[in-house]
Amino acid sequence: MTRRTQEERQRHVPLRPSRDPFDCTVSDVDYVLIRQTTPAWRITNHANKQSHIMVYAVSGKADYEIAGRAYRIRPGALILMPRGIVHTASSDQEDPWHFMSVAFRVTATDRDPDALLDTLPVLSTDLSGGVATSFAQLHTAWTSREPGYLLQMRGLTSAVLFRVIQEHRQSTMDAPHVRRISAITQLLADDFSTTYSVNQLAALSGFSPSHFRTVFKKVTGLTATAYQQHVKIAKATEFLSSGECNVTETARLTGFRDVHYFSRLYKQMTGISPSQLSQGGFSA
Repeated sequence: MTRRTQEERQRHVPLRPSRDPFDCTVSDVDYVLIRQTTPAWRITNHANKQSHIMVYAVSGKADYEIAGRAYRIRPGALILMPRGIVHTASSDQEDPWHFMSVAFRVTATDRDPDALLDTLPVLSTDLSGGVATSFAQLHTAWTSREPGYLLQMRGLTSAVLFRVIQEHRQSTMDAPHVRRISAITQLLADDFSTTYSVNQLAALSGFSPSHFRTVFKKVTGLTATAYQQHVKIAKATEFLSSGECNVTETARLTGFRDVHYFSRLYKQMTGISPSQLSQGGFSA
């Protein structure tokens, strides 16, 4: 078998990414609605039992009560209501709102998609990123029904949902404790040859071990042990792909004392053995 170039080997390594806490797929779009309301517009104790709903405020104002909590809706705001959530709403008497909404469904391979959406904020107010344009395109696709429109609507709905996730993550990243975790992840990336215990990382971050475990997983989606493994395996892939390091040398450089354990972990996380990558003996 012809030995692949370094670039080819790096491109074909099926290294599995860190687990994404928001890994889901928009599987269907049930409807898209655009409405200019009157001052008398109102819904009472309504719950959509089949679809999740995202509502974008184009103009005007409205008041919502969702799961017992009150929200004042202004232009540019986006409401996310997972299916089954009870809500009551009314349009502002002096400035009735104009809104666009999409009803959609999601699937997830290894978790409850409803629980996933429950972790996101009901109200987002700083989305930008072309959300208004996405909703306008959703409505055009829904009404025109041109070939491929369902694919287009799934993509547009996914893009809006991603913006909600982004805002949620950015607001979380502003917290001081998250900045401390970011310093830890940078340390792990820089010092990949060292394996740190939870107690060591907790001391460096200024948290107690139990609090560190909770915060670290909330921020990264992984335990500290799993995060270090992903960093080390990613770095090991660089060494092996370079052609300059064999498996034993790579294990040592990335902080593994037992080369057999390293080989088992590498195959578990990437789907191939490190010797296959080192020798270029795998196919696309």
